[in-house]
Formats: sequence, structure tokens, C-alpha cells
Amino acid sequence: MSTDRFVSVTILVGATDEEASLEKTVDYVMEHCRREDLSTLRIVYPKNAAADCLRTITKLEERYPDRVKGLRQRRPSIGGAMKDGFDAADGSHVMLLPGDLAVDLSAVPKLIAAAKDTPADVIKISRWLQKDSFHDYPRVKKSLNASAQRFLRVLYGSKLTDFTCPVQIMPRDLCVSMRLREMAFPSLLEIVLCPLRLGVNIREIPAQSYERQEGRSKNSAVKTAMYLNPALRIRFTPRKKLLRAAPGEKRSDPAEKES
Repeated sequence: MSTDRFVSVTILVGATDEEASLEKTVDYVMEHCRREDLSTLRIVYPKNAAADCLRTITKLEERYPDRVKGLRQRRPSIGGAMKDGFDAADGSHVMLLPGDLAVDLSAVPKLIAAAKDTPADVIKISRWLQKDSFHDYPRVKKSLNASAQRFLRVLYGSKLTDFTCPVQIMPRDLCVSMRLREMAFPSLLEIVLCPLRLGVNIREIPAQSYERQEGRSKNSAVKTAMYLNPALRIRFTPRKKLLRAAPGEKRSDPAEKES
């Protein structure tokens, strides 16, 4: 699973009903990341993506014809979008990035620079490393998030400060080697906890966080509560079972059946 050097990164941007924020996200990446560092930027969208969102994707493909590509997901839900993106990635590394301006985009080149320094690590952002990093964030929601971080730190014996934000860069070999089972929103936690449980070194960099200004959040309090199940499952699953079967080895994978 180890990667001894950084060659380039495939950035996966999820989009469903974003327009202006998606365009700003892609434009920022194209303007602030070195050409040689970026393999492709793939905008992953579901079959029910809004018409205006699809038009924005087409516009961005035409604006950056050799670098931006839309990818209609085959597997269901947000977990399926990630798996399809991992399969399509063509860089040595993969970065997960929202298309709704939920995080300060200045973190993107910082993540790439950190991956160059330690290419075998997972480098992720943290909204808790610096004070007052949450902007326009409901107080109750922030308090619940802080409680979740404390619970996960104890459960995993980890010093990470932000388990629940999966904006991160990681080796592609790691992405495709993990047996990712979640398909809905808990997949966003799974992509952080699986590398942690596998013993991969995870580094954090501070980043500002914002409530989305466009589109509608697909998450909810009920969906967030569903994070508890994968948190416990991954913590007590033998490490070998968190990896996909080697060639010739038979192992059932519920997630693959949903392809």
C-alpha cells in the first residue's frame, strides 16, 4: 500500500446541484495548482444531477479540455461516487474535495505540498486545529461535532482532531486496496477511519470551514447518527478484513454487490 513518491494527483470533486460554487472551485484549483502536479480533476455526479449543474460541468470541460472531466457515477450514493472516482483516478495520489465551497480552497495546494514531503501518508484538513475555523456554522451542530471528535479519539486512541471531514489527499494504491463497505454518508467517515485502523500515518493541516452557500445539503441528523455503526465496526474489524481480497483469494464484499 505504500507509495514512495508523489507523481501527480487526481482531484475528485463531488457535485449534484452546484453551479457557481463548483465553477469557483475548479477555477481556483486550475489557477493555484502547478500543471505538472495535477493529473486530472474529475467532477463526479449522479444520474439525477440538476440540469444547471450538468451545464456547468460541460462548460468546465470545455474551458479545461485536457484537465477537467465529468464522471457520471455507476454505483449508488456518495460512497459509490467515491469508489467510481478511485477507479478512474490516474495519478499517484487522489484528493477528495467538495464542490460547494465548504472548505477554504487555499488548503488544496497545501495538501499537495504536504503529500510531496511524505507521499505514503494521508494528509487531511482539520477544522479544529485553529480557533474560530467554523464560519456560519450552527452552534448546536458545532457542539455535536466536537463531541463526536472526542468520542472517536478515545475509541481509536488517536490524536487526530477532525475525523469527520474527509477532505484529504492519499496514495491511490491505498484507495483501491481498501475494502470500503459504506455507500451512504458514513462512507465519509470510513475513508478516514480505514487508513487509521490500517496503521497509515495521517497528518492534519488547519483549514477554515463554511456552511454551503449554494445547493441543498444531502446530510441530516439521522444520517449523521448512522456514523456510529461504521465507527464501531471498523475499530473492531481485523485489519486484514479491511483490505480487498488478493488475486485468487475468495472474500465476499457487500459493497461490490451494489455496483
